[in-house]
Amino acid sequence: MRVIVFGASGVQGRHQVRMLARGGHSVVAVSRKPQPVLVDNIPVETFAANFTDTATIARVLQDADRIFLNLPSTSFNQSEPIIAAAKAIGKSAKKANVPLILFNTSMPVPKEKQDIKAQDDRREMRRLLRESGVPVISIEPVVYLDNLLEGWALSPIRDRSTVVYCHKPDLQVSWICHHDVAQIMMAAMHRPDLAGRDIPVGGPETLRLEQLAEKLSRAWGRKLDYENQTVADFCEKIGKTMQGRGLETDKIVSQMFKAYTYYNEAPDEPFNVDMGPVAEELGVKLTPIEEWAKRRSPWDDKGYF
Repeated sequence: MRVIVFGASGVQGRHQVRMLARGGHSVVAVSRKPQPVLVDNIPVETFAANFTDTATIARVLQDADRIFLNLPSTSFNQSEPIIAAAKAIGKSAKKANVPLILFNTSMPVPKEKQDIKAQDDRREMRRLLRESGVPVISIEPVVYLDNLLEGWALSPIRDRSTVVYCHKPDLQVSWICHHDVAQIMMAAMHRPDLAGRDIPVGGPETLRLEQLAEKLSRAWGRKLDYENQTVADFCEKIGKTMQGRGLETDKIVSQMFKAYTYYNEAPDEPFNVDMGPVAEELGVKLTPIEEWAKRRSPWDDKGYF
């Protein structure tokens, strides 16, 4: 299949490009400023496109069999251009007769609104895509294991061997890796009968932060402590890191407080996903946490799948 991957330069898109190419598909890696992409020393086709350039988007979608759509977060970016991009991509896909869009929401999107803007924005993007008339499967990951190796979570692991995350002590979390989201999307693209479905996805294990630290300790061969960071403390530290960056810090922090309070306290447990039925339906084998950790280390930049 000819698969167009939007957001291909991001970490999620890169995993999707790699998996699709290794699966023998014709992949087009779309980003604003594409760099050369090699998968197993074989070049992958790249395409430069701005989400607001509808004419360019229309060109790249000619003869496309599938779209993998990854859009920027609206937690730290203006919502309107990103929502407009979803609408434009949907309309262009309809004109190009693209049979199916796989939309990676990159976060849980609860059925009921929680007054959390990032979730509401994803819900609106999904609505606009479906309104275009193109069949859409919505893939909705919970918490990424890969987040442990980025941003504010990485330093405590490297500097003091402590896994710090804004999860209460008894919170059950189905951590998932980018590799598994990519393989779920690739499996789902062969199932057009799933169009219209909103599929929450997590990993094969659901566990507390304490248990996560134990598994990472075994995989990385060193004892890790853990710290259940409170929502208030998390938001305070995030606010400090954003100072001087030209962002609307107060609004962002307020929204993050709502989001992480919801994730920790919601009765429907958005981070707890039983992946058995989904894995069986799609025929995928999900990656255990220790197996993921043995391939990815916080002390080097190697180990991609």
